[in-house]
Amino acid sequence: MRYSPDSDPSAFDPTDPEVVDARLNDPVVNALHEDLGRQFRAMPPEQQLVELVPELENAQSRYDQLAKVLARASADDPRRFLLFTMGDHVERIRARINELGGGA
Repeated sequence: MRYSPDSDPSAFDPTDPEVVDARLNDPVVNALHEDLGRQFRAMPPEQQLVELVPELENAQSRYDQLAKVLARASADDPRRFLLFTMGDHVERIRARINELGGGA
């Protein structure tokens, strides 16, 4: 399964392990994230906080939803890797908010 970063984001199916793996390993997506991250960190801290706080709430909500689904799944369910990655993303947002002095 090939992932296209130009595809409709609402078509992303987190229950399909092949789609998840393709998304997490897509070089275009990874390069885009690096570029956007550099641009974002160049913004003034106040502006970063305005965007990070709601993003933290959204990321935590998505993590909680998948964790609820996986609570009934087997221990070897490949979606657990996605959950781990999502949890890492939530923690990175929290860390950046703390670095900027916004507390979280």
